[in-house]
Amino acid sequence: MGKQYQMERSQTSTKEYKKKCHLKRKRVLILTLVLNFGILLFLKYFNFFSENINHLLETLSLGSQIPTLHLILPLGISFYTFQTMSYVIDVYWGKIEPERNLAKVALFVSFFPQILQGPIGRFKDLAPQLYAPKKASYRDLKFGLQLMLWGYFKKMIIADRAAVIADFVFENYMNVSGMGVALGVFMYAIQDYTDFSGCIDIARGCAQTMGMTMAENFRRPYFSKTVSEFWRRWHMSLGNWMKDYVFYPFSLTPGVRQIGKFAKKRFGKHIGRTLPIALGNLLVFFLVGVWHGAQWNYIIWGIFYGFIIAISGLMKPVWNYLNQKLHISVQSRSFQLFQILRTFWITCVGCIIFRAVTLTDGWRIFLKCFHFYEFPLDIKKELVSFGLNGKNYVVLLIGLIVLLIVDILQEKKSVRERIEKRSIWIRWGLYLVAFLIILLFGMYGPGYDQTQFVYMQF
Repeated sequence: MGKQYQMERSQTSTKEYKKKCHLKRKRVLILTLVLNFGILLFLKYFNFFSENINHLLETLSLGSQIPTLHLILPLGISFYTFQTMSYVIDVYWGKIEPERNLAKVALFVSFFPQILQGPIGRFKDLAPQLYAPKKASYRDLKFGLQLMLWGYFKKMIIADRAAVIADFVFENYMNVSGMGVALGVFMYAIQDYTDFSGCIDIARGCAQTMGMTMAENFRRPYFSKTVSEFWRRWHMSLGNWMKDYVFYPFSLTPGVRQIGKFAKKRFGKHIGRTLPIALGNLLVFFLVGVWHGAQWNYIIWGIFYGFIIAISGLMKPVWNYLNQKLHISVQSRSFQLFQILRTFWITCVGCIIFRAVTLTDGWRIFLKCFHFYEFPLDIKKELVSFGLNGKNYVVLLIGLIVLLIVDILQEKKSVRERIEKRSIWIRWGLYLVAFLIILLFGMYGPGYDQTQFVYMQF
């Protein structure tokens, strides 16, 4: 009896000890999350909150005012904050072992190719590569430089030219024809993709020259057939972060699961299964909007995508029913092309919300895109007024054609593998031609206002 009592007491003490340790770890986690996200919120959103509160106080005729601060926002703070927090959460969940060497953790967080715009790396994927001994590799150097060349092509040949048109149209849309505004919106969609993905290619290529493989962040998003698929192809590291650390934890909470069970009883199995997913998507895309910056257009932009994805999921049986009744072959190429164009049009609407200075401007730009009757009397004169001459339009058009061809080839098979099968003369001839094209036709030099990478501000 004495031994059994001692064993039971020992087991009780062990359980209490584990419980105390778990509680302590949870407190450390909460404190770390509050401190890190608190710094991010203060630096990015303090002035946003103070300006909106001051506006409310003025509306209510109350005299008190909250001062705004002239804060300097560190470059890439959103990216490395999320990267750091993913490490902390994974340690808490027991997915990875904690790294005892502070210098190694600092190296993981501050690895320079990804510091400005990502991709948001995970400790289990990136850290082992950073800590392992490396030898110089001709293959890594070649493929890394190849990827960097492609990134510079997208940025300097396409994105910076598209930016000239987009900036002019969004700033002067009242004085531009309806067709011109539609072109400006299209060019911003192109700029956003080629600028951000170009930067990621440069970062990933730079890392690969050193033998590091960074997470893929884009997979030809404008070939997506649905908005959900678009977000599985666009800014993939952020989407995966939100999925793992927000969507699943939120969707599996007891409260949300109860909502699902209630909906299943009242509205059927599909709604009961889909409603928690829809609520999770609404939360995720609200946070994605907030993550991008302290402006209402970013928040509305996030809600816009969350709402479309939520409704699409909830209405899926309706779409399937309509396709059957209308005898639409969903596997046909024509219907798939329609889906791609439809999704691209929706993303262009998102681009208007994202890029417009105010929501009012965004609404007016959206409406003006439908003013097809506003066709310029002198098309050439209007195009030149956007800021590019004839030669630059030709270069931009050729660049877009090359981008389309490469993306189509990438959908079927890696372009790298295709090039690798060619002779050394053809391979290095292509690299030399690409370098000369960037050197001769890239947007840089005296008299040119260099466009910064779009996502540096986030």
